[in-house]
Amino acid sequence: MLLARFCGVVGSSRGYVLVLDAVARQLVPSVAIGYDNVDQPTARTLDDGNDPFVVALLGMQVVACAHGLPRSGISRRTRLIAVPFPQPRTVDAPRFIDRADADRRLASPCSVAAVDSSRTWLERPDGIALSPYGVFVLEMDSLPVALDRIACAAQLAGPMLSRLAASDAHRGRAAELADQRAVLTSIVNSLPDPIVIIDGDRQIVVQNQRAEHLLSMRERDSEGRRRAVEINNLLLTSHLSKDPAPSGTNVAAEARELNMVDPDDGTDLLFEVLTQPLDENDNAIVSVLRDVTDLRRAANELELQVQRVRLAEYEAKRESDRLNLILTNVADPILVTDDRANIILMNRQAELLFGSATPNIGYATGDRSAAVRANDTKFTTFISDFSLSPESARREDMELQRPGDDPMTIPMEVVAGKIVDRRGEPLAIVSVLHDLTEQAENERLYKELKNFSSELEARVRAATADLGEQNVRLQWQSRELEKANRLKSEFLASMSHELRTPINALIGYTALMLDRIYGDLNDRQEEGLVRIRAAAQHLLALINDILDLAKIEAGRMPLHIEDTVLQEVMREASVQIDPLIKKKGLTYRWIGPDEPLHMMTDRTKVKQIMLNLLSNAVKFTHSGTVTLLAQQEGDLVRLDVADSGIGIRKEDLSAIWDDFRQVDQSRTREFGGTGLGLSITRKLSGALGGRVTLSSEYGRGSTFTIFLPIRSEAHREHDA
Repeated sequence: MLLARFCGVVGSSRGYVLVLDAVARQLVPSVAIGYDNVDQPTARTLDDGNDPFVVALLGMQVVACAHGLPRSGISRRTRLIAVPFPQPRTVDAPRFIDRADADRRLASPCSVAAVDSSRTWLERPDGIALSPYGVFVLEMDSLPVALDRIACAAQLAGPMLSRLAASDAHRGRAAELADQRAVLTSIVNSLPDPIVIIDGDRQIVVQNQRAEHLLSMRERDSEGRRRAVEINNLLLTSHLSKDPAPSGTNVAAEARELNMVDPDDGTDLLFEVLTQPLDENDNAIVSVLRDVTDLRRAANELELQVQRVRLAEYEAKRESDRLNLILTNVADPILVTDDRANIILMNRQAELLFGSATPNIGYATGDRSAAVRANDTKFTTFISDFSLSPESARREDMELQRPGDDPMTIPMEVVAGKIVDRRGEPLAIVSVLHDLTEQAENERLYKELKNFSSELEARVRAATADLGEQNVRLQWQSRELEKANRLKSEFLASMSHELRTPINALIGYTALMLDRIYGDLNDRQEEGLVRIRAAAQHLLALINDILDLAKIEAGRMPLHIEDTVLQEVMREASVQIDPLIKKKGLTYRWIGPDEPLHMMTDRTKVKQIMLNLLSNAVKFTHSGTVTLLAQQEGDLVRLDVADSGIGIRKEDLSAIWDDFRQVDQSRTREFGGTGLGLSITRKLSGALGGRVTLSSEYGRGSTFTIFLPIRSEAHREHDA
């Protein structure tokens, strides 16, 4: 509009405006009036310092030319003027030149026009600094009278034109950005992956529709969806806080996985989060959430399939190796043939019968080849017949030749089976040949063994009959011996009174005579009577032992169970054994429990056990000590009789318990006795429900240990 007014003032029909492009350092045509497409004005470069239009711009002087210039769009028959106009000061604008410099640069036919104006071109009256901006180029016949007003108007309009141009540029840029934003928004919303932009405070400022679906809620949403959205926001915030993108750099953070929840159905979703910084100043980042749920599921399924395939391959390889191992190491020949009896596969043992290679070197020749051909003929006939039959398996005996320098016939059993496909058609035939040589030999041996067994059975039957007769005789003899032993024991038990009475009478009358009842005795008579009484007492003790053993064996030894104080029995036994102790000069002690120990047992039998063991200890102890120790162990009473006597050898420990047995069985033995004391002690202990043990070291002494129940078995049976 201003260009048209200027053209009207000067009476021109044509003109245009050149505007400064500071980046390209050019004066670029902006607006033109009266020009067609043929003679359009062109741009002028600032590097041409003598160009009249450049001089007018940089010097802020009106330049008049007598005729048109090259590339100016004005003919050489017409005059032109270049009226400059400024803009507010900019950093990239070129500097002004003074009037003198402008005059030096201009050449004919151009010069600085004389403008009558008191205003300064380089600075506004209000103090605003200016920079060159553009040039009005007007075509005219002569210099106008109103050139001063045109120049002043251009000076005043320049800053406004600059602002209008900048405003138009901003509006264009805004429209362009709006179009680009719409296109970008459409593109981002069309993406299947959620995209969010987060500022430095970790607040979401931009998100696409997919992200809004996961992270935003509406008023009409259900409580479950709201809860799912809250969870998703918490998960995303926690994820970004743990691994944010590096601040102040354009380096993207490493992709990490993030679990979220689908707000619609509540299913689990898996995303791979890619984070990229946007701006180094405000720390904004963009995060792309790639939905890898299906990818992960497919990857897991693919991995499972791969594992299955690998497992199948491993199993197949293992089965193949196992089959090869079986074929290699199995002792029987194995062959795989097709339905036409062609051998597909065979192991080493089968090659020895049907192959051409010998087990050592070379190939079969002569007799060996003949044996191989004979075997192949028989086997081929068998396979051909079997393949034509409807049977799925067949077993048949066959005689084959063992190839070698000395061929021999081998009885074989062929077991063949068909391998069929899904339609039931045979694919191959597997045959296993069992060597029956050993079986035939076993059958021969079995027949011989059977004959020998029959003969042996006849001999055994004869021997058994003889042994039966001998067994009958032995049983009769055993019964007779038992009967005689029982009668002996019963006789001794019943004759106890008859045997003891004469001996007691002998001892009694001897005692009377020693007491001078029948008159005085001389020394020789008294010595004889003492010996008679000692012998009678010794004989009575022997008879008592024999009679006690007989009663025990005959079951006629009664048990009188009563309340017994153990310490009293120990004291009585100690008093009774004391004369023997003093006679041999031994040290004796007995130790019992501090408190009275009551037992329900046979007092007499317990005392007899103590006396037997104590007298035995005194007998075999020449010097030293004899000890009687009693203590309670649970429901048992333990009695220990220890001495420092001669001891017993290990090989004699089991023999001393036999009836009528002593360690020294010679006639010149040092110690007397019947050898019944320990046997009776052991049997009396057993009758009371106890047991006896012995520990002894030869030359250092012995310890007999008796375990007796506090309440004997006989007493418990009586109570029951």
